[in-house]
Amino acid sequence: MRTFYHDPSTMYADTSASAETNTIKVQLRAINPRPVQTVAVRILDDAEPKHIEARPITKPNTVAGEYWWEAEIPVVGLTQHYRWHIGFTDKTTLWLNALGEFKRTAPDHADFKIQVGGTVPQWYSQARIYQIFIDRFARRQTLSTQNLPQWSTGWISDNISEFAEGPGQRNLYGGDLWGIIDKLDYIQGLGFDTLYLTPFFEARTNHRYDARTFWRVDPFLGGDEALIALIEACHARGMKFIGDLTTNHTGLSHEWFEKASTDPTSIERDFYYWDENGDYACWLGVKNLPKLNYNSAELRRRMFGESGVVRRYLEPPFNMDGWRIDVANMTGRYQHDNLYPEVSLLTRQAVEAADPAGQKVLIAEHCHDFGPDIKGNTWQGAMNYAGFTRPFWDWLCPETVVPRFLGTLADLHSLPGSEVVDTIDAFGAETTWQVRQASYNLVSSHDTPRIFDTLVGPYGAFVGLAAAYTLPGVPMVLYGEELLLPSVNGDNCRVPMPWDEAFAGATDLADWLRSLAALRFLPAVTEGGLRWVYVSDDVIVFARETASQRLLVGLCRDMTAGVSVNDELLSFGNPTQVLAGQVTVVAGELQLEFANGVAIAQWEL
Repeated sequence: MRTFYHDPSTMYADTSASAETNTIKVQLRAINPRPVQTVAVRILDDAEPKHIEARPITKPNTVAGEYWWEAEIPVVGLTQHYRWHIGFTDKTTLWLNALGEFKRTAPDHADFKIQVGGTVPQWYSQARIYQIFIDRFARRQTLSTQNLPQWSTGWISDNISEFAEGPGQRNLYGGDLWGIIDKLDYIQGLGFDTLYLTPFFEARTNHRYDARTFWRVDPFLGGDEALIALIEACHARGMKFIGDLTTNHTGLSHEWFEKASTDPTSIERDFYYWDENGDYACWLGVKNLPKLNYNSAELRRRMFGESGVVRRYLEPPFNMDGWRIDVANMTGRYQHDNLYPEVSLLTRQAVEAADPAGQKVLIAEHCHDFGPDIKGNTWQGAMNYAGFTRPFWDWLCPETVVPRFLGTLADLHSLPGSEVVDTIDAFGAETTWQVRQASYNLVSSHDTPRIFDTLVGPYGAFVGLAAAYTLPGVPMVLYGEELLLPSVNGDNCRVPMPWDEAFAGATDLADWLRSLAALRFLPAVTEGGLRWVYVSDDVIVFARETASQRLLVGLCRDMTAGVSVNDELLSFGNPTQVLAGQVTVVAGELQLEFANGVAIAQWEL
């Protein structure tokens, strides 16, 4: 394990820059190091390396053998990159960056990245998000009182055992916004405080990512009235609401596209990409999702302007608390065009214009390495598929289950814990700590197989959800996962919510979600750094730490009864509180015994 530790969290660094000196303070911790001669921070000054000497400091609540250094580094723009240089008295040196300790010189890409400003509101740092695919969740009306839309191919069965839609997009369960209002007691009772809904715009599919208009809520869902009522009902309970917007494309029946396709002289013609044969570009070859062309100033105005789509639903009378942007990474990008930097910034500026108090959030869908794209000045975070979902699937999914990850060619493999930790670190090193903390930790979504299909075994769901709630990030749980609902036909997780049926394990998992929700209020989870304590093939133990609180989380994927861990920072005494499993200190070693694959303990310092 490491000797030197640093995470750009509030435990180690003051991220509010000094107005007088335009600097920030960063801190380094060591446990029983070899004799140290010099400690310095390496930054780039006009692209040239520069070293700033650090000084030893004394901190409260330290243990024997714990040493600290502090340096003050200048702020350059929104994000400052840096690494630590440690020189020993024997003339050897060590570099420390976001990937660990190196005796050799390391590339700059994995330097620590600290973000100054652009932080998320306090409510979001503690959020527990429940994702709802609107059509499949709950309906207030009975089917006999609803009129089936002309575009739909019919109703689907209430009975999940009879659900056989496959990837169909035009069958309806009939869920609406009124039905969600009726279930807010249920959702809040599971410990969730934030709703994230798939699109509510009028469309011609059950997923509604093919909007016909951005100016009104689908009447089949209850229209504008129902959305306003739902958001008001959430706010009355202290809950938040995040919507879903497609900035990359519209539907084929969208009012803009209909004008563009029927009138080549219309201003809307420039909202899309056309070739010399009059054909149009679309999202990944899906012809009913024509791609938007942000070379058009009028399109930018309609999407991001004062009366534009982004601001419309964040301001009265709707007052949403944020947006999740569908395929955000593709927005503004097409062949030789790369308008992504401008469009992502315009989206953020529109959110800020609607939100002078800084209480709304902007999250990107991004299915792979989002580090190069997300710097904190545009999207505040992303759906962390690459740095959270995939590594935990690889660790918790047995070899007998091989769902492919979001359309990739590679099957899942049962990887050891070290590979999981290395993957999490590698993707975490690509972005700032603040972006990492603001990104969704999700073990499933409306685009993936469900937990039941991936994290199978005696307690895979317990372990995956514990990781989502305690690692850096914000937990997002798909509707029905508390019931361990199965997917259908291999990849269709969009099953109807079976309100009248019982599922094995549902009570235990619901209770577990309630217990995990309480952890989201601990400063160690919302503000603390991350330190890997023990990693083996089948066990991963980590600590979330602030200066006054430490939380130890142990995760186990097999039938291991327990492990012994030698950790100088946590072996000084028994924990203040054990929250899962058993954690005790015996002869200077931590003894962890797992319950449903999890052990969690808390120390107050």
